[in-house]
Amino acid sequence: MAKLSDELSRTLAEAGEGLKALQEEVIEAGFDPDDPASVQAAIKHVETVIDAKVARFRGNALVREAADQIKAECRANILAQVEAASTRRGTRTLH
Repeated sequence: MAKLSDELSRTLAEAGEGLKALQEEVIEAGFDPDDPASVQAAIKHVETVIDAKVARFRGNALVREAADQIKAECRANILAQVEAASTRRGTRTLH
């Protein structure tokens, strides 16, 4: 029983470190909203930075889940910015 408790304590301590590392990371990614390749490169950049930040916690399911959720949120934010840029370029009354 003590072995399971030790394992759980280690997993939770590791998760705390991994979550803190994610929380402290500031990721910036520039992209051209009119260029799909640029948008995909920005998404890939963000995912790569996140993966690198939590690489040492690879075996921790809690950290992996948090990293996946953050990657999904970043991807959604980038795509929302692309959509917003597209909306601003829409049809406008010129006179």
